[in-house]
Amino acid sequence: MKKYIFLAPLFLLFSSCSTVKTAKQTAVDSNPLFDEYFTGTTMRFDFHHAGDCNSENYYFDRVMREGEWAGSRISLINPFDFGEQQFRIIDTESKKVIYKNNYCTLFNEWQTTEEATRTQRSMPESLLFPEPKKDFIIEIYARNKKSREIEKRFSQTISVSDYNIRTNRPCHECTNIHIGGNITNSLDIVLLSDGFTADEKEKFISSCRMWCDALFKYSPFNDSKNRINIRAVWAPSKESGISEPGKGKWVETILDTRFYTFGSERYQMTEEFQKVRDIAAAAPYESIFILTNTDKYGGGGIYNFYGLGSAGETGYTGEVYIHEFGHSLMGLGDEYVEKGNTVSAFYPTDKEPWEANLTTFVNFNGKWENMIDKKTAIPTPFDEKMLKQPQEELTVGAYEGGGYLEKGIYRPTPQCMMNQLRDFCPVCQEAIKRYLDYICK
Repeated sequence: MKKYIFLAPLFLLFSSCSTVKTAKQTAVDSNPLFDEYFTGTTMRFDFHHAGDCNSENYYFDRVMREGEWAGSRISLINPFDFGEQQFRIIDTESKKVIYKNNYCTLFNEWQTTEEATRTQRSMPESLLFPEPKKDFIIEIYARNKKSREIEKRFSQTISVSDYNIRTNRPCHECTNIHIGGNITNSLDIVLLSDGFTADEKEKFISSCRMWCDALFKYSPFNDSKNRINIRAVWAPSKESGISEPGKGKWVETILDTRFYTFGSERYQMTEEFQKVRDIAAAAPYESIFILTNTDKYGGGGIYNFYGLGSAGETGYTGEVYIHEFGHSLMGLGDEYVEKGNTVSAFYPTDKEPWEANLTTFVNFNGKWENMIDKKTAIPTPFDEKMLKQPQEELTVGAYEGGGYLEKGIYRPTPQCMMNQLRDFCPVCQEAIKRYLDYICK
């Protein structure tokens, strides 16, 4: 679930704490040789993301070393134009970009809320990358919400010999749920617990196995078992259950997950991302998913940040897991349609969404236009009866409605995991395949 608070007239014009928005971008070349630039260990950069609806600042917190690098040693420059944020690691000696990745944040969603128009706040954030052998510069970029261009907002030089760099030694127990391949050539997923007490460990592990079964029920994941690893990290909470602030219910849990995120009852997230990183470090990982001990329907997923879903009997537990994983793994957009809504702070209709499964036709080139039969009308007519048809009988086209908008935005098919909690449509499947191929090199 992506939060859907709409402040139509509001374009977010960002400021910077250490660089201005017109700062020159560091040029990105081809993928560097891993062994030339990196040690093989994971490095973590913690900071605070702060501001309001009109400003965005970054404040350094700490640098840490963690375990073995779980990512690819070939795919070091993310080639996809996904996400609202981006970061780059630059070798100070050669000035070469040696690592680049994209992501989204909960803070950027908060900036679209009414609260952000009247107050400032900060949220803890964290970035992972392979540890460089030599001193390096970390640069953080963000999209200008008006132009949608990536702009440099923060830059800091890090000395690898700095004695203030800590080593994170997590003590939490890690359990293998499914091991398909070597960590350097696989997608490594870590499942975390929240709201499970010390005597509910088996309940959590059972939920992890159910998450694994749900993932491999759907294509293209079921064809990639040999290059996906799933591990669970057990970290008990003091109290059982999950907080529901809108009902006056507060539960003391290790990750402080709660419903009613930004006022939406079903939107279940945590703002304590550095705590999430602390616990996840007990396993080699690239992707985080949190399982919460509740029967209440809800969850959330943010690209290259984390996914989250209720582990109880919600009626759609497995489907919600995979829907939210579609968000968190590669940023697939929600294809829900909210009747009467034609304006969104997330999707201005005069800009092309970066999500692979949504378009405004501002720049449809390179999305799924080559999967549409030449005889199919664009836009493609939609009938409510299509929601009950078998998916294999439906035509790939461009159907109006998506991203909670009724007009001005288009999705590939009437049904998909990203709106009806059914199988992924052919367009989403192809996008996931490409992303897995990139990660698993």
